[in-house]
Amino acid sequence: MADAPRSLLLRSLLARYSSLRGRLARRFGPQIAEDALQETWIRIETRADLAPVKDPEAYVYRAALNTAHNLIKSENRRLSFVDIEELLGVADDAPGPAAIAADRADIAVVARALSELTERQRIIFQEAFLGDVSHHVLAERFDVSIRTVQKDLRRGIDLCARRLGKRKSFVTGMARLSDREEEQE
Repeated sequence: MADAPRSLLLRSLLARYSSLRGRLARRFGPQIAEDALQETWIRIETRADLAPVKDPEAYVYRAALNTAHNLIKSENRRLSFVDIEELLGVADDAPGPAAIAADRADIAVVARALSELTERQRIIFQEAFLGDVSHHVLAERFDVSIRTVQKDLRRGIDLCARRLGKRKSFVTGMARLSDREEEQE
């Protein structure tokens, strides 16, 4: 039953092919017109649920028009060669093999340096840097003063800096003993 509407639509498309191509070419350009008519043919040919159509010419034109719009939308979603070249030209910020090897060597040096610290000093160093634990919490945990926590942390930092061959560690100036000293300044 779907063969009768399909045959009617395909005959209408063939009979008015030149006229449809001209109308579509004026609106979208010759390449889109050709592609839209070919796609329309394929869709009519492969569609399983075709119902009877009152005006096959209007149906075919509307189908080709919709197909042309869809082709243009699809084309606009694709990257052009210029866009692809721009994306490929972006510098890669990832470290290269030499930088990775150097960083791994530095990590090994720091690990060896940390093994020379006492257990409390090592834990304070790791928690202060990696765990983001405050000096107050560390002082309470180890039942020591905040100043002791700061001294232990400074020992760890200085040891790592020396082992890495750094003249100065990134910690400069005196460590504060408490929040009150910060408020007084």
